[in-house]
Amino acid sequence: MNAFLTQAPVAWYVVRAAGLVAFGALTLSVWLGLAMSTRLLGPKRMKSLLGWHQTIAWTGLSMLGLHAGALLFDPTLHFGLPALLVPFAAGVVTGWLMLAIASSFRLRKWIGQKGWRRLHYATFAAFVLALGHALSAGTDLRGVGGPILAAVAAGPVIWLTLARVLMPRAASARAAGPAVEAGG
Repeated sequence: MNAFLTQAPVAWYVVRAAGLVAFGALTLSVWLGLAMSTRLLGPKRMKSLLGWHQTIAWTGLSMLGLHAGALLFDPTLHFGLPALLVPFAAGVVTGWLMLAIASSFRLRKWIGQKGWRRLHYATFAAFVLALGHALSAGTDLRGVGGPILAAVAAGPVIWLTLARVLMPRAASARAAGPAVEAGG
């Protein structure tokens, strides 16, 4: 067996695995949110998609918590609690953005539709920051893995964003049906 594998601390594996799963969940949640906003999937699927969107977002946050918590135990990286909890101290802005966006599911009636939508635009920043972190931190995605991850993750985000922006709103609502059109 490789000497590196036998000497690497468990925290090292947990940090990387939880980080990749958190990024995957964030990506899937962004895809679902954009798919819902295009309204191309029809009104019958919206409630189910919303449930999946919210569940996957919170799953991603849970994995991000595990990712951050494992950093405290990684003897190589030497992260302290302040570096993980204070925004900008170690680049944890993405995590705080994700938490704010996911929390907005529950706060929507207090912040209103307009505030909720504006907060959700921060998803693009969180996604770009998370992708940049995944590509630059650590060694897991060096070489061919990084560009493949970027294409697989960002391709649908770009395509769905263009569909959302370029497709006339009235046409997307008509494609989805009258129930969605009335629901806003």
